[in-house]
Amino acid sequence: MKDKTHIQITSPARLHLGFMDLNGSLGRKFGSVGLAIDSIETSITVSKNSMQNDIEINEVNKRAYAYAELMLKAYEVDESVKINVHKKIPEHAGLGSGTQLALTVGVAISKLFNLNLSLMDIGKVLDRGNRSGIGIGAFKNGGFLIDGGKGKSAELPPITVRQNFPENWRIILLINSREKGIHGQKEYNAFKTLKPFPEDLSEKTCRLVNMVILPSLIEKNFNDFSASIGKLQKIVGTHFSPIQGGVYSNPDIANIMNYVEQNGFMGVGQSSWGPTGFILTDSDTAAHKLTKDIRQNFLCKDLKIEIIKGRNQGSCIEFISSNKGSQNKNLNIHKE
Repeated sequence: MKDKTHIQITSPARLHLGFMDLNGSLGRKFGSVGLAIDSIETSITVSKNSMQNDIEINEVNKRAYAYAELMLKAYEVDESVKINVHKKIPEHAGLGSGTQLALTVGVAISKLFNLNLSLMDIGKVLDRGNRSGIGIGAFKNGGFLIDGGKGKSAELPPITVRQNFPENWRIILLINSREKGIHGQKEYNAFKTLKPFPEDLSEKTCRLVNMVILPSLIEKNFNDFSASIGKLQKIVGTHFSPIQGGVYSNPDIANIMNYVEQNGFMGVGQSSWGPTGFILTDSDTAAHKLTKDIRQNFLCKDLKIEIIKGRNQGSCIEFISSNKGSQNKNLNIHKE
């Protein structure tokens, strides 16, 4: 293979739909349920042996360069890189921005310097995926995802289920750009201070995921799928409510969710710590009608409302070399 001098990677945002087992008495804890989503993404270009001083160093670029420095140091690569961040997932909104930025940088460096690293290798070096494997799964293959939780070893949570999300279903996102979800040290402290999660509730959520959510998705039974996602969200959100001030961290989004539930839309929730909320609908028509209804009944000046699809493919990679031009492909890190 000829030398690659530039690499562009685009990776999808994800929704974290809830945990299966916050009790952990069987030896594995968390067990995340999630979905890669379309239209919201991180896109970067990385090149080697270049000067950085012609790039505007904003906060996102600082994080990108910090990830690059960790990677280069960890694998003793005595070279520099230049990073352009073209698109970014909104930060600390519950959409997985940090993990996608880290993975795009890590994979780019692995490819540029022929390090042959797995996503798990990169996740460990850059301290991503400690509680949830959904971000790594979304990066690799997209789709609807379940991970097996965090065990007692240093291994990151493995993806145990990956299914396509129906093409005709739509998700309405409510994004508050002025508010940030809990993250960093506050997130670490939150998990430490929460009361123990009851074992019987973990049994209920595991049963809900495996006996309703997953089979109804495979059968494309929207009513059962959306209602059970809503139930999972209520259980998990209630557990986190002492930290975030309710099932939803944002009161305006909470009011909208109560309204749409009263109008028959049961697949509602908050992604991760929020503040982003989501509403599941069974068609583009239903999504647009409900969005119009929300705008007519609520003052949404701080809310960005988007209608999106699930994304059934992972990240996209483009190699650019001085010899061969460009070559586009879907990223499957294990087959390259």
